Amino acid sequence: MKKTIFLVIILILLIGLSSYFFILIKKQSLNDFGLKNISQVFQNKNNLHNNNQVNQANFNQSATPTTKTVSQGITLEISEPKANAFYNTSSIKVSGKTSAYAEVYVNDIQTKADGMGNFSVNYNLDEGENLLTIVANDQAGNYAEKEMTVFLQTQE
Repeated sequence: MKKTIFLVIILILLIGLSSYFFILIKKQSLNDFGLKNISQVFQNKNNLHNNNQVNQANFNQSATPTTKTVSQGITLEISEPKANAFYNTSSIKVSGKTSAYAEVYVNDIQTKADGMGNFSVNYNLDEGENLLTIVANDQAGNYAEKEMTVFLQTQE
């Protein structure tokens, strides 16, 4: 009887400790989402985007959000393109301002801001709806992210 009670207590302690460590590891992995995974984030967003191309028949009926912003310690301003803009050529310029020398990603294209924080990238659109995710990060680990949708309509 004493052995059974002792084993039950040990089992309860082991379950409690393993739950505690699981929660700690889960919190740590969420806090460690760093820029080392940035290419994986963009890959996942590009895959989602490619699977959700807009059908030409309902092209003008799209109900997409204008802009989504996430910021943590760094500014990110996009001067062009404007959200929900329509283009008739596939090559556009994505430009803006952030912290000096910050790394900037426009979907899967990487560039670096100059000493004044200005950046610019040429980006090729796909026909229909295009989700642009612009991320800036500095050496201190600060980052900002903006999402916007633009459209390419070359066919009448």
